Amino acid sequence: DEERKVKDENNDDEDKKPAAKSDEEVQRARSVSSEDGGDGNPTSGACPFVSGNASSSGELCPACVPAGQCLGQTNFAATCSTDAGTAEGAAAADSSQEQDDNKIPEPTSQEELENLIRAVATNSSLTAIQKSTTIQSLRDSVHKSQMERKRKLEAMSNETSAAAAAHSARARRVTPPSSYWKKRKDGTIELVWSGDSPNARFPPDELSVPLFSASELAPTFFDGATAAILGCPHYARSCKVRHPASGRLYTCRHCCEQDREMPMKEQDSPLDRYLVKEIFCMKCNALQPVGEKCCNPKCGTKFARWFCHYCNLYDDSPGKNIYHCPFCNVCRAGKGLGIDYRHCMRCNACVSMDKNLEKQHNCISQKLQGNCPICHEGMFQTIKPLKALRCGHVMHMQCFTMYQRSGQWTCPLCKKSVEDMSEYFAQIDAAVRMQPMPASYAGTMSNIYCQDCCKSCVVPYHFVAIKCSHCGSYNTRELSRGVESNAGGTSNQSP
Repeated sequence: DEERKVKDENNDDEDKKPAAKSDEEVQRARSVSSEDGGDGNPTSGACPFVSGNASSSGELCPACVPAGQCLGQTNFAATCSTDAGTAEGAAAADSSQEQDDNKIPEPTSQEELENLIRAVATNSSLTAIQKSTTIQSLRDSVHKSQMERKRKLEAMSNETSAAAAAHSARARRVTPPSSYWKKRKDGTIELVWSGDSPNARFPPDELSVPLFSASELAPTFFDGATAAILGCPHYARSCKVRHPASGRLYTCRHCCEQDREMPMKEQDSPLDRYLVKEIFCMKCNALQPVGEKCCNPKCGTKFARWFCHYCNLYDDSPGKNIYHCPFCNVCRAGKGLGIDYRHCMRCNACVSMDKNLEKQHNCISQKLQGNCPICHEGMFQTIKPLKALRCGHVMHMQCFTMYQRSGQWTCPLCKKSVEDMSEYFAQIDAAVRMQPMPASYAGTMSNIYCQDCCKSCVVPYHFVAIKCSHCGSYNTRELSRGVESNAGGTSNQSP
């Protein structure tokens, strides 16, 4: 009986133990435990069994016993929501990656543009409109990138050239004059700096003493290669004038204009002769105020025979007469007003007092204020000889000679004869007599306008030339042509 009782108790204990796990369930539990880190912690993962499938008897697996409930049932909803969010995120990432893969990169060169256009044109999944739009956008992007690159390169080149020009200008202009003289307010001239002084610093301070380049300080000559007379091709003088704006040295204002026309040199503003305050002696290299002779006691050179303190003109040309006209406010070539020239107030020009030339003078208001009709250069302050035409207009003598050589004998502005053309008209009369008109043109008349006397008349037509009946000039223009009627009138034949 006692042995039977012990066996029954053992059987009850075995019934209270959980059912033995199958091999498949044990293997699944091990895999979940290894994924959770191998510690079997139920909080680090879900239930080892299928989620929500607890045993029918309500017993929990060893992984869910410490939590007191089936982890599969509590975490099933969270797991599903997490899995859904992860799936949506993965789908979005896949779609964005697909868009990035399908996005066409912007071309930066012509070769890349051609390759992309070829790829778009051969893409069968795109319609014709999509292909055209895509190719046009590619071309626009290449054009914009090229223009942006060009603007950047231009900006960089401008900055580099400006810096290089400033540096080269500072590097070139490093030589001071031999001495520097300035004028005080009381009119006296004092020595500011001299290279002969033992305390002189070389080079001096640029703020107190101007610096120049070697070409500016070099002397120039009026006679060119002979190098016997100082000056320039325009004037003979022993000094240079300093530009009032830039501070550069020029022999005269015309030399400044020639430098301005050279493309490889730095552009300078026109030199205003009335604003010049300082000059440079080419014999002692002294920079000093404007004056008739050098203020350096060691030099004392007279710069020119003629000096005008109004327009700062220096001219040492031998045998040349110069006077200053107060009405023109410039210096003119001649002996003076009332001697060989007079000033015409209407023309605002100096006119010769020669009797033959004065008879031919025709007043035109401000005739010298314009430009030459041939070369289009200013004539009021020119140093070239001028030619006054019979009509009153003016041009350069050199331009007039070239104009006549081309076969022209009328003014380019008003079309009147430039000179007395009586000899030329006599030659035309002989040519007309030698070539009579045919009988069919015997009664043909022409209505003409004479550009010399400004009158109209009706004269017989001739194919060589038509002569004005009032002044005998052949400088005429045909207005109409007709046949003379019996009543004395003319009927229009052709314009």
